[in-house]
Amino acid sequence: MRRLRPILLILLALSAGLLQSGCAVFAPTASKEVTTGLWKDWEDMDRLLQPDYPDAPPIILMHGWNGSEFTWPAPADLRKLEDTLHRDIYFFNYRTGLFANRYPPLEIMEEELDRFMSQYKTVDVVAHSMGGLLLRQYLSHHPDHPVRRVVFLSTPHFGTNAAKVLTSVASISAEGNIQAEEIQPGSDFLWQLNEQQGAELDGVQALNVYVGESGWLDGDLVVDPSSAWLPWAHNVKVQGDHHTLAHRLPSFQFIIDFLKDGTLPSVEAEMPARRDVWLRFAPKEDGEPMAIPDTAVHHLNAKGYTTKGGYSICCDARAGLYPAGGNTLVIEDMQPGEAYEFVPRNGHSPVRVPVDTFLEANRPVQLRTIIVPPPVPEAPATQPPSTTSQPAAAPVAPGATPAPVATPPVPAPTPPAQPAGNP
Repeated sequence: MRRLRPILLILLALSAGLLQSGCAVFAPTASKEVTTGLWKDWEDMDRLLQPDYPDAPPIILMHGWNGSEFTWPAPADLRKLEDTLHRDIYFFNYRTGLFANRYPPLEIMEEELDRFMSQYKTVDVVAHSMGGLLLRQYLSHHPDHPVRRVVFLSTPHFGTNAAKVLTSVASISAEGNIQAEEIQPGSDFLWQLNEQQGAELDGVQALNVYVGESGWLDGDLVVDPSSAWLPWAHNVKVQGDHHTLAHRLPSFQFIIDFLKDGTLPSVEAEMPARRDVWLRFAPKEDGEPMAIPDTAVHHLNAKGYTTKGGYSICCDARAGLYPAGGNTLVIEDMQPGEAYEFVPRNGHSPVRVPVDTFLEANRPVQLRTIIVPPPVPEAPATQPPSTTSQPAAAPVAPGATPAPVATPPVPAPTPPAQPAGNP
């Protein structure tokens, strides 16, 4: 499976990038019928955005990467949902797209979201895909937010591998695609967001909805269940695919019930079986993460043999507004008996990490920082003992002439002995 990963990433990119909420980016040449339909949609959109229930908390829809108002059901269907809930439905749209451009990072867009939210006392939010990450980022830095309930739809809480290919595609331009950099597994943005352990959702009712399968014909080819499952929310697994989940919003009665009065489904999805771990290596507690060259990582299988693959290193480029430095070793779908060895530079001792210690965790994805032992100091070189000793010179006062060092007298030679019998 791991050898097929490059091919899978390309297909994931096609699924995530070349489709925009179920509509092909490369559409046929506009015809009169298409143009007429678009004008009709915008007319309905205009009516939808008129306040009909000003005294009730509105519902805010937040699209994902490369999305827009057309991520969601048709305006006519959303108007019916308004009448069912007796609440207004509005959109929060932001700059995002497939091709390389100067799209802002999520940390910047959270401030735009804050200005948008400040006009409401209470809101409920439905966020699709990357829109859920943007919402979590906003909640983590704005504790006085008006959000009461949130529904996450196919949100890559721990990143998506499709972003790796998208960053490669965007690299043909000097600007690249910052948003794709941030949603890669192991990015600075996702590390800082998830190391809060869900504190941003304190006081918020959270319902996390994701597609439970990742198959070719029926499943989410963009976000794996291990990334979509959120440890700090009520998780519900449904059938569908990544894009149509948002289109089908009115058909999920349990979501409508949750938006009405906060009622959660009686059945919660089991935690996915796959286990991933993100590793960072630091020379000390709270130290800056170390760089991880690919040549410094060795993967050992259950038999102890060194093999290729089984991991990735994030990231090649900056992946957060507040970079922590260093890299993240991302190990996906860990298997019993495996181990990884990190051989740091600068004389630090190698570190061997058996994955068995992570397999029994109560969450699909873990974040761990490994402290690297300090370099072992070299023993000082020893000098051979001297055969003669010289007396130490006395200290010399400034300006004085040093006294000559006394040397022991040389004994006089002994005269040769005289032959016996001579006078």
